[in-house]
Amino acid sequence: MINQQCLPFECLQVEIQDIIKNFVDVYQCDADIVITTIYTIVSIAVNKSIKLFDGKYTNYPSMWICHVAPSGSNKSAPVKMLYKPINELNEEAVMAYYEELRNNDRDDGNNKPKPICKKLSLTDTTPEAIYKALSFMPQMIYRDEIKGMIDDFDRYNRSGIISNMLSIWDSTSFCIDRKTEDPAFIREPFLDILGGIQPGLLKSTFGNPQLMVSGFNQRILFVYPDKVPVTYYSDKQLSEAVMPYWTDFVRGLMEIKPITLSLSPEAKDFYCTYYNMLQDKKSTADDYMQYVYSKLQIIILRWTIVTHLLWEKTFDYYQKDIISGDEMIHSVQCMLYFESAAEKVYQEISGGMYQGYTKEQSLKIIYNTYGGEVNLQKLADALGCSRQYVSKAVNKKDPS
Repeated sequence: MINQQCLPFECLQVEIQDIIKNFVDVYQCDADIVITTIYTIVSIAVNKSIKLFDGKYTNYPSMWICHVAPSGSNKSAPVKMLYKPINELNEEAVMAYYEELRNNDRDDGNNKPKPICKKLSLTDTTPEAIYKALSFMPQMIYRDEIKGMIDDFDRYNRSGIISNMLSIWDSTSFCIDRKTEDPAFIREPFLDILGGIQPGLLKSTFGNPQLMVSGFNQRILFVYPDKVPVTYYSDKQLSEAVMPYWTDFVRGLMEIKPITLSLSPEAKDFYCTYYNMLQDKKSTADDYMQYVYSKLQIIILRWTIVTHLLWEKTFDYYQKDIISGDEMIHSVQCMLYFESAAEKVYQEISGGMYQGYTKEQSLKIIYNTYGGEVNLQKLADALGCSRQYVSKAVNKKDPS
């Protein structure tokens, strides 16, 4: 495999390049952390307004990003700064919500429905909070320390949160039935995740067998720099033009009209070549990496949507609703980076323990880890196999 050392950004809009360079210079952080944060913010800003139809499937630009870097490496500060436009939009949404509540209270004669708080992001990651928010609009979970989110999921494991999260990533519609509230139907859910973690916490967080075997880990794009820059004291500050431009850029994306993108013939050729390369890799990979390759075949299309929105538009061949060959090549280069990072994370969380496990063995690990209380049908749905196959796997006797 080609070892892509960093994410390319030289073909993006000059203004976006300047933001990346300025953040890297001021915060002395890894550029990949800045790039992936920009991609995620753009993703939630446009959410379902932009989609890509490749001739067979439709994809929205949702993505799950996890930055892996040690404490003191400035993995959080640039993310928080880039996240400011979303925070401002959330504040405005909350203020508008309470203003509408006050207006309803003044107008006692009308039984108006309770207003909706149209925040774009969540930090409370209970299942109920996630489902309720997604039933109204696309959402983003932003957790500075992503371990907290995973720990929350583990607390609510019996509620089916992991299997539902897999459906959410796939944009699969589903219904939530509650004892105390009306059922909620979540149509084509859209959820971004952005957070960070220290390398020493990888295994205790993502080494959970259920996360490894279900495909949850493999849906995440890990950013794991080989070498983190040393952060010396500095009085440097962001250029005065950076944040106003970035804020206007994000707000402009919120107003974008719905667009359905398609692949140019050249882009389709490059995509097919990359897809088939991953198919070849699957034939010699273990279950974990097979999942990684399968998800990258989808993620590249999502990544390409945001690449298209950030692409330098001065080139003659740029077309508003067509993905160019160069944009697809750029996205392939990015996927090579994420593939390398996924392998690095896998080695650390597995320690060789899960290398070569069959799907049957993996299923049994999950089942036994939770004391035989896993819902077999939900487990089967999450792994894309039949309930009968799961039942046979978990009840199969180990060779003596």
